[in-house]
Amino acid sequence: MLSWSKRDIFLSTCEQSLLVGIFDADEMQTNVYAHLNELQSLVETLGISVKKSLLLTLKSINPRHLIGNGKVDEIAQIIVDEEIDLVVFDNDLSPAQQRNLENRWEIAVIDRQEIILDIFATRASTREAVLQVSLARMKYSLPRLTRAWTHLSRQRGGARGNRGKGETQLETDKRLVLNKIARLKKDLKKVSDQRKIRRKRRLERSMPSVSLVGYTNAGKSALLNSISDSNVLVRNKLFATLDPTTRCFALQDGRELLITDTVGFIRKLPHGLIEAFKSTLEEALHADVLFHVVDGSSDELDEHIRVTYRVLRELNAGDKKQILVLNKADKLNRYTREELRMRYPESLLVSARSGEGIEDLLQTLAGILNDDYQVITLNLPFNRWDLRAKLHRDSTVLREKYSDEGLVIAVRLNNQEKNRFSPYLIDTDWIPGK
Repeated sequence: MLSWSKRDIFLSTCEQSLLVGIFDADEMQTNVYAHLNELQSLVETLGISVKKSLLLTLKSINPRHLIGNGKVDEIAQIIVDEEIDLVVFDNDLSPAQQRNLENRWEIAVIDRQEIILDIFATRASTREAVLQVSLARMKYSLPRLTRAWTHLSRQRGGARGNRGKGETQLETDKRLVLNKIARLKKDLKKVSDQRKIRRKRRLERSMPSVSLVGYTNAGKSALLNSISDSNVLVRNKLFATLDPTTRCFALQDGRELLITDTVGFIRKLPHGLIEAFKSTLEEALHADVLFHVVDGSSDELDEHIRVTYRVLRELNAGDKKQILVLNKADKLNRYTREELRMRYPESLLVSARSGEGIEDLLQTLAGILNDDYQVITLNLPFNRWDLRAKLHRDSTVLREKYSDEGLVIAVRLNNQEKNRFSPYLIDTDWIPGK
């Protein structure tokens, strides 16, 4: 099999690509054009130029080529006329369809999934992200090993006389890939276990948490920076963030919170990537509130919202408390703002760049958290000074005073922590701050 590194080098030599989008009679043609535009952005992210795009109507699926024989011949002529060296399908191709099209056109043929996997590979910077992407790519490549051997035999001048050797090597390659997948899963489990330990420590601190979720390039990292005054790398690129970044910030009432940026979603996000990045995306599962961040200036805003909801449901996070954040309000005129408020009355317009709407967002967040976190009064005995230290370290202490029995302390806790301190809970009219 061609290794991923050799395959990446091969793709990097491709200069002119042809994009192919397919739609049926029940699908809006305008939506498919938007999908092709997004595919073009993905391809160009890899440094490959797009020479031409085709939009084809598909009445029935050809199991051999996905598209009909007439369209296969038509594209073959375009490849020659336009000097195309790469064809990219917006639709998923089966390994057999991919192999058959490559044999017919004698150039590389890939689909949207492979493009997204390649982009993730270029963005991965930490060990966890590298492991996650490697696992997804290996799973994707396993049923396509015969395709890799077709490329190799073509480089050797044909497959004649090598069939037996190739089949033996194919079996060897399958075993090697399966072993690699097993090792990657084992390594990822170790990283996932470490993440769970860190998450458990954060939960023990009884500190509320927020996760930023949403379509790729919606401005999540910029919003995190605006809220937390941190310096997380912000790029106007697809999938600029693969590794979750967590920062601490405080609300106006002094409550400290954790905010985490997560990997962006996209239409037709490969299931293998969702599985591989599950430990990373689980940050959204354990957050108290989700900021569902959307590029409010995008023409595909509705589609981006639907995609995010779909992925959250796959992660069993669809029922999480959410605030729909329409970012990039600085790009919107007055009429567009009013239209968005009517379409999404529960949403908030913000601009991570200018700071517009950030205070309203944090006030809304505070209101939601007030339902989950209560101010209670505890009477701690003098011999439990360790509990006082824990409350100061992990919670928001509002006021404290000495009594004959010990220390009376007003603190904000969630229901779980409240139950833990129930033996020291007292009823009092003592109001913090007075």
